[in-house]
Amino acid sequence: MTGMQPAQVIHLARSRPWGRQAWAKDLLERLPQQLAGAVQRWDLTIEDAYPDGAGLPVLAVRTGDLPAVLTFDGVGRDQAQQARILGVADGHGFVRLLDHAPELGAALLERLGAPLAHEVGDPVAQTDQLCTLLEQAWQLPLEVGVATAPDHKALGLLGIVEAGLADPPTADAHGAVLARAAGIAQELALSPQAQQVVVHGDPHTLNALRRPDGRAGSEQFAFIDPDGFRCEREYDAGVVLRDLAGPLTHLERTEGVGAGRRWHAELVARVARRLDLDADRVAAWAFLERVTTGVHLGRLGYTEESRSWLALAHRM
Repeated sequence: MTGMQPAQVIHLARSRPWGRQAWAKDLLERLPQQLAGAVQRWDLTIEDAYPDGAGLPVLAVRTGDLPAVLTFDGVGRDQAQQARILGVADGHGFVRLLDHAPELGAALLERLGAPLAHEVGDPVAQTDQLCTLLEQAWQLPLEVGVATAPDHKALGLLGIVEAGLADPPTADAHGAVLARAAGIAQELALSPQAQQVVVHGDPHTLNALRRPDGRAGSEQFAFIDPDGFRCEREYDAGVVLRDLAGPLTHLERTEGVGAGRRWHAELVARVARRLDLDADRVAAWAFLERVTTGVHLGRLGYTEESRSWLALAHRM
């Protein structure tokens, strides 16, 4: 940890690819006051900013002798809902909430260790660990989740796909993938699963961090950044399986066209068996999330990342 001044944090936020977009103006204008208020409230020393994430900087801080993490509302984070989820979870399967200042749009969290992506190299082992965490996360009482209609998530993702289709450069380059994703979103919306749980919403390997005290089993890692809305379990499982670009690309290059897709189908089946899910729906959500992640990153200004995600969807 190198130490940071508030001005450096503000500069980092303004340097995000989305920093010059019109919708970000108010968000960035509020940040200096939010940051100053958080530093004063918790008597913080800012040690560093974490490199991962597309939103406002997440900061490693210290309050007295206690290491902690400071997060802010905005850019895809409903911090009030996250605080509600983390408060109810009370450290079981999730990062522990130390304090929440809704008037500042800031939250103080326990500091965890490295992400699962950096700690475990094998993609199957990563998936198994995420499944273990999901089994724990889905035990949250239903009333703590944001109430949504069963077709809500599919329709929301359909809107993102349609925005991609309405953007000529994106549609020209990725029209077939977008059309396929639109059809899948419509199918999912028309036949929603009746059973809902409080889903994490974004359970990937950078959102599961190692606990520094080295607990065993499911307590080795903990989720961060829950969205905490009600949806079918297949959705969370699909998010777990939406990426895996590294092994998929490697298999396609070393074992021929189709090898990556076959391996992915086997992994989908493995996850579905373990969690007692509909494998076809898991695969459908994974593809839809792969496409909408690409479109969303493009809209935020992450052009190369967007192309990579959409190219992966094309190969799959």
